[in-house]
Amino acid sequence: MTIGAAEHPEVLVHAARAAARCGRLRDAAELAETAAGRVRQGTREEAELANIRGGIAFELGQLDRAESWFEQAVWLAGAREDRLLAAKATNNLGSIAHLRGKVVLAGSLYSSALEVYQQERDAVGVAQSEHNLGVVERELGELDRAAEHASRAVAAARRTDDPRLVSLTLLGTAETAIRQGETELAHRTLAAARAIAEMAEDALGLIESARLEALLAYVAGRYGAALGGAAGAYQAAVRLGSQQLAGECAFLAALTCRRLGRKNVAERFRRRAEVLFRSVGAVAALHRMDLAPEH
Repeated sequence: MTIGAAEHPEVLVHAARAAARCGRLRDAAELAETAAGRVRQGTREEAELANIRGGIAFELGQLDRAESWFEQAVWLAGAREDRLLAAKATNNLGSIAHLRGKVVLAGSLYSSALEVYQQERDAVGVAQSEHNLGVVERELGELDRAAEHASRAVAAARRTDDPRLVSLTLLGTAETAIRQGETELAHRTLAAARAIAEMAEDALGLIESARLEALLAYVAGRYGAALGGAAGAYQAAVRLGSQQLAGECAFLAALTCRRLGRKNVAERFRRRAEVLFRSVGAVAALHRMDLAPEH
């Protein structure tokens, strides 16, 4: 990738955001680094770039760095009285707390961001925060509440022009449906999410679709299909550099190998998942691994 010397900072910030959202994390990091040397202090671009760099670091598993960037984005946006941008960074700080197993704090941050989004009638923000709150409720076992948040997330996402966001919220609905045992709903929703992700060339969305399709196969007892899907999704996530998603895929592959009686392979996948989760500080995921039954 080449970057023109005369690229305007706003163009670079926009390009970094677009690359990150497409899953091209290394390109996004390069663009963001270049933009950082050109944005003027005190501008909206400076605050927005801090939030973007936090998002890139988050996807690369660099949680401490991501937290620092998001906190800087909150401060810079607050200094400019930019409530929407501050809400975005607050929502992102919620994602870090969530990953670290601080579920109550995460829920509080998501709810705080959602309140601003609702007041400002920002459909993108509403969709993101409702989706995140749905994940929190799902992990707490409150599946009806999770489904309500997921439904509101999809409705808000459909009011935007962002197909990747629609795909993301549909994936949230599908995962909750799997947990509720509503396999037909999960199949339909996953098919819709995958189709949108393919159209939008959404690499992360396609990998997450593959992981959930493997999870559906797992709960249906189709362990061969589940292993093939989980292992393929794991390899794709590693190539993309998304350590958290790679860890989730490796963990599912480990559970599936256990069901198939392939204990040595299961242990290798489990060790990979543990390394990946530890590398990003995913305390909640490590706790789930500890609770997972041995077959």
